[in-house]
Amino acid sequence: MNPRFLLLLPVLLLPLAFRSPAAAAQAPAPGKWKVDAVHSAVLYRIKHLDTSWSIGRFNGVSGTLDFDEQKPAESKLGIEIDPASVDTNNKAREDHLRGPDFFSVKEFPKISFASTKVAKSGDGYDISGELNLHGVKKSVTFHALKTGSSDVAVAGGPRIGFLAETKLKRSEFGMDKYLEMIGDEVTLTLSLELSH
Repeated sequence: MNPRFLLLLPVLLLPLAFRSPAAAAQAPAPGKWKVDAVHSAVLYRIKHLDTSWSIGRFNGVSGTLDFDEQKPAESKLGIEIDPASVDTNNKAREDHLRGPDFFSVKEFPKISFASTKVAKSGDGYDISGELNLHGVKKSVTFHALKTGSSDVAVAGGPRIGFLAETKLKRSEFGMDKYLEMIGDEVTLTLSLELSH
């Protein structure tokens, strides 16, 4: 081998060594993806005294996604949320939310969503399915946007991200306390990062 080529080899490989994760991103392969709870979040937003937005999150989330970008109608999403993991940066409020006035976590220890239909919608997807919350099952539709994908070995290989959002009325799920103080309409947001 030419000695001059050996001297140039490190210089030629340098751009690959410092390639960003975005540069490594490729279209995700069809298949089953698992929610990475460390890099995912479930958020809710609700009006307080019709004055400001009160925002909280659930720290316990798991689930799977069967996804084929070329055949979205064949995709399926299943999510489970632990309502006891509610986090509002205030322990007294969190204890109240876990109690019978709101989530009743001892009686209803799980919130779940199972899709029944996925359809392309604009630059994203409409994911319709059954939300099981506070012992009540109702059909809801999330509008989801794909936020990115990557395939970086040191980060665990292929990954895909979505941001999905829906609006619901908490009174329709049997949580109708303090409606004069805390709004009825809730925006529920799923920020999901998934891996194989």
